[in-house]
Amino acid sequence: MSILILSTVRSGSSRLLQAISKAYNQEGIFEPTTPDFKQDFDPKKDIVKIVVQTLPTSKHIELIQEFSKTIILDRKDIVAQSESYLNLWNKFSGRHDMKYTSANFTEEQIEEIVKKFLSWKQKLSDISEQVNIPITYLEDLLEHKDIGVEYDKELFTEKYKLRQVKKPLI
Repeated sequence: MSILILSTVRSGSSRLLQAISKAYNQEGIFEPTTPDFKQDFDPKKDIVKIVVQTLPTSKHIELIQEFSKTIILDRKDIVAQSESYLNLWNKFSGRHDMKYTSANFTEEQIEEIVKKFLSWKQKLSDISEQVNIPITYLEDLLEHKDIGVEYDKELFTEKYKLRQVKKPLI
């Protein structure tokens, strides 16, 4: 079985790639359409994660037709998603798997990123409608809902969350 995860960034897609790959005991391919991670993949047998902004809509739709199964993934909390994105690039230089406590960003910084996400989310929604595949949300994965493929639900528990909450000193 081949599986495509098409997502917005900071939606839990890297963790989902890991969780599906673990469940199927198969290596996942991380963002092969992103310039820094470019690599070949086979839509007939691979498990692949691609973020929506890296290809035109028509190319995503072509790819979806080539995979056995596609999961379209997003995140409902756009502010938390935007803050995570700001942390990703301002604190971690793009290292996507770093645990963090959120830095304080200005309202203007967050609003600027929210605008980007609104555009990416609209593109993802358009693709979802065109291929008739519903959007799964990170929040669904955190509730361990069925998504039509096997995935290691343990990877969506508190200990694996990247965003850490500072505990008050008592």
